[in-house]
Amino acid sequence: METKSPTRTVPTLAKVALKKVAVARPGAPAAAPSGVQAAVAPRPGTEPQTIVRRVLVAEQDEGVRNAVAASLPRDRFQVWTYGDGDSAYDHLGQHGADLVILGREMPGLQGTVLCDLLRKGKNGEGLAIVLMSPRYSNPSLGAGDCGAFGADEFLPLPTTPDVLMDKVEQALVAREPVEKLKALPPALARQVDELAAKLDTLSYYELLEIPFEAERGDIQVAFHQKSLVYHPDRHARLKATVPHAFEKINTIYKRISEAYKVLSHPANRHTYNVGLRRRGAVRFEPESTRRREEKDLDLVTTAEARNFVIQAVECRGFGDLEGARTALEHALRLEPDNQALQDRIAAISKLLFIVRTQNRT
Repeated sequence: METKSPTRTVPTLAKVALKKVAVARPGAPAAAPSGVQAAVAPRPGTEPQTIVRRVLVAEQDEGVRNAVAASLPRDRFQVWTYGDGDSAYDHLGQHGADLVILGREMPGLQGTVLCDLLRKGKNGEGLAIVLMSPRYSNPSLGAGDCGAFGADEFLPLPTTPDVLMDKVEQALVAREPVEKLKALPPALARQVDELAAKLDTLSYYELLEIPFEAERGDIQVAFHQKSLVYHPDRHARLKATVPHAFEKINTIYKRISEAYKVLSHPANRHTYNVGLRRRGAVRFEPESTRRREEKDLDLVTTAEARNFVIQAVECRGFGDLEGARTALEHALRLEPDNQALQDRIAAISKLLFIVRTQNRT
């Protein structure tokens, strides 16, 4: 069977690139930003059905660049493309953007460096950023870059339009306030934004707004009241017009449902309460996860080293093997004679070597 070496292209996307990409013509209105414009604004005299967001795509490979731009729906996104980081940075400094999709490697400012600059800039908190690269077939590298440089999502190449849009929606959900979209009553929009921002820090009791000793009936009533506000069926119209706002509400509802199911089950509620009190675990953990964490915690004897082991478990849960190894190495500095800890670090190093070898072939 003939095999082809991977190339830096997006074959599935590239098929539609030339059909949809519109190049800015000379003599365009002065207000239009420079660069290659890959989306058309609504015609004068017509009202857009959805909110149009400004998107910048920076990538050195022209085929990838055009394919990504062409895959973004023209009624929702107005796109500019650049082949180098310096031009992209200049454009953003003059015109701004709502979403940026950056190639990891490109001339001028590298995508990772540009991502870091943008995130730390004046409007960085509200900017959705996606990094893309063939090297992100290694998820630990993608997760590591997101953590180190402030990207919201990483996109392995080659990819498909569906995967691209999924990453774009997730990045927008993370950054764009629902209140800004004016798709919900202002009070409810603020409530959604505030709850989504702290969702991962709330216990099930705080989420349902019930006391720790609440009875089953109280839990059921609280769940019903929350459902009246956040059930996705009540906001189905947003799915077509503002999909990432719908996804934010849907995420909140899923967590509310999770809280109800756990707290309504006596055995699971007891297990959850133990984890909440002992380690501040705000989400219910499956038995297999708890067993692995307890087994790993048995590797060390000091409280300081145990904190690093917990970090390692969390990193492995995200697929970040490098982060897990680093955390265990910190634990080993505190317990340098711990042979079991050394063996665990060696095992992770071996796994990392295998992953990297596979990615090079």
